[in-house]
Amino acid sequence: MKFGMGLLWVVWLSGLLAVAVQYVAGAVGIHRGKGLLDLTPGWRPFLSPVILAVMLATDMAEYVGVIAGLHLLLGLPIPVAAALGFVDVALLAALADKRALFAKVIGGLVGLIALSFIVELFLIKPDCASVLKASFTPSLDAKSALVAAAIVGATIMPHAVVLHSHLSPGQSRGEHMWQTAVNLMGASAINAAILISSAYALGGNDVSLFDVPKVLEPLYGPLSAVLFSLALFLSGVASSAVSVEFGLIAIKYVFGREVSAWRARLAARLVNVIPAVLAMGVAGVSPISVLVYTQAVLAGALPLVLIALWLHSRGVVARPLNALVAATAAYSAALVIYSFL
Repeated sequence: MKFGMGLLWVVWLSGLLAVAVQYVAGAVGIHRGKGLLDLTPGWRPFLSPVILAVMLATDMAEYVGVIAGLHLLLGLPIPVAAALGFVDVALLAALADKRALFAKVIGGLVGLIALSFIVELFLIKPDCASVLKASFTPSLDAKSALVAAAIVGATIMPHAVVLHSHLSPGQSRGEHMWQTAVNLMGASAINAAILISSAYALGGNDVSLFDVPKVLEPLYGPLSAVLFSLALFLSGVASSAVSVEFGLIAIKYVFGREVSAWRARLAARLVNVIPAVLAMGVAGVSPISVLVYTQAVLAGALPLVLIALWLHSRGVVARPLNALVAATAAYSAALVIYSFL
């Protein structure tokens, strides 16, 4: 992590903006009784390519995480890890008719990820004063702007905003508000832990993702290297919960037909497998670069989703201005970051 903790403020700011945007998205679903895509049928001709790009970028990020995790944990060559990277497709197929169990499995994986990084922080023992300073001292330059945009895309995820509006009908306002705040700030805390761990372990050096465990082990012991690799693998699998649900909605919106969850995931994975193997296994492209660019794609799709959200949020929240403020804040944050690109 060559930027150290310099972008920690972006993590926290993105988390706060994500809470605001997701609250509005959920309020739209609760009030309208429909999700965002159901409310924008006239947008289909120009929104469909964006929705498909978001679906594929999300799957690519998860696939790279699974491949990298398998490579680091088991020492497998990239092509072999890529072949085994269909593990979440198999999981979906096995639990296709057991969505509640699938949700519990994913929840357990997220818990393991959080535990891994809690132990990682305990081993690293970061300086609290430095962490606080980085959290409240904004700084951004042209070199770090792309990574900052990726953090925004990975936090205020356009597919999660859309999905949230589709899943919220039937919830109470109070339940929705607290669940949104707790879940997203918890996710931001995990993101912050990842950045802090990377900053301390790598010392600001530009290290390949595949070399991180080699750097961690002599500094903090073998457990830290194993935990990092395990968390990376589990992150790729656990992210399936959100992206698969979004994939079902996206395919129905774009193609006008419903498919099973595992088939939606298999279709996206088959599209991504060749580019992923060629990029990392043949061309030697860093997994970090692939992840950053996929998240930047998500950030690029965010303004269009926010515009649709704003148009359908008027009169939905208690004070209509709240929706405008939330959407405009996130949109402005994205524009500031894009201006450095």
